[in-house]
Amino acid sequence: MILYRYILMQMSGPVLSAFFSLNLLFLVIQLLKVAELTLSGGLGFENLVWMGALFLPGFAVLTIPIAALTGVLLGFSRMAADGELLALAGAGVSSFRLSVIPLFIGSLAAAVAGLVAAFVAPAANTALHEIFMRMSKQQVASAMSPGRFFEDIPGVVFYPREKGKKLDSFRGFLVYEQKPGSVPNLLLANRATVRPSLRENTLELLLEDGEIHRREVKRQMYTIVQFQRAVVGVDIDSLVDSRPRLLPVSERMSFSQLLEAQASPEYSRREQRRFRLAWDRRVAFPVASVLFGLLGAALGASGRWRGKQRTLVMSVLIVACYYMLVRLGDAMVDQTLMSADAAAWAPNLLIGLIGIVLLWRLQRSPG
Repeated sequence: MILYRYILMQMSGPVLSAFFSLNLLFLVIQLLKVAELTLSGGLGFENLVWMGALFLPGFAVLTIPIAALTGVLLGFSRMAADGELLALAGAGVSSFRLSVIPLFIGSLAAAVAGLVAAFVAPAANTALHEIFMRMSKQQVASAMSPGRFFEDIPGVVFYPREKGKKLDSFRGFLVYEQKPGSVPNLLLANRATVRPSLRENTLELLLEDGEIHRREVKRQMYTIVQFQRAVVGVDIDSLVDSRPRLLPVSERMSFSQLLEAQASPEYSRREQRRFRLAWDRRVAFPVASVLFGLLGAALGASGRWRGKQRTLVMSVLIVACYYMLVRLGDAMVDQTLMSADAAAWAPNLLIGLIGIVLLWRLQRSPG
């Protein structure tokens, strides 16, 4: 127990340092990505801090496994540099005994990452999406000037007669929609409200007390339909540069919602495959913590990796290879070359297999 406690003390510090450093780095990068949207949306400092905090659970799903690997390698690197691993080997301590604490750290990291991925991250991402959509809605509402045509969205024209009582509402509203291959529609409403949509990168116009005018030239028909309430979807991709595509809809869904979406006719086959992949990844990424701990134990217990620079380079290379396999799996799932289950678990299986082989060879090594 004394040995295990000592190894745990040597690795816990590097694990926590790597975790906080990685999250800080990812946070700065992500805030730079959304800087234009947040500045144009008039986000205050307190809200900016809150938004940064909401980013962290999504990062943690990835940074926890990376921190486990980095911390294990750094802990073993320091012990190797001080000759402690050589002394332990001379005392008959096997590599399997040395791997107990790395596996414990990996298992603990997997449990934490699993809870974050299952509950905390989807809720945080949903709150982030609402912030993005609220800022986007403000941009759209501010861009619509009373008495002027709004033509920034291809195939759609808006004309608000005057502002309503609220910032995102209007009185006397015209919508003209002319999409390729469809009959043009003219909507007239006494009241209109801009509101977020549940679908990705989309806002909704809630129109009240109005009419729909449709003219079909081929059939020589002109139709007028009155309505009390109507909803028009607005694609805001062309309006917002740093838009909510940073948070795919799958990252805002719970496990049960992902399962329902896989069989929902509302989504295309490609989207259904992505939902399946997201469901599997939500389990595979936390499990990667254990496998990274195993690989870190196999590499670190050999005593060959000494010095922080070499150790950090090794960590970066391993993580980069894992990330490339993940992205390769995404592409293969989109092209139906691999199932979602195989794409999600193949990187884990490879990392785990390499760790087991290296640890087995290290145990059999006479030196």
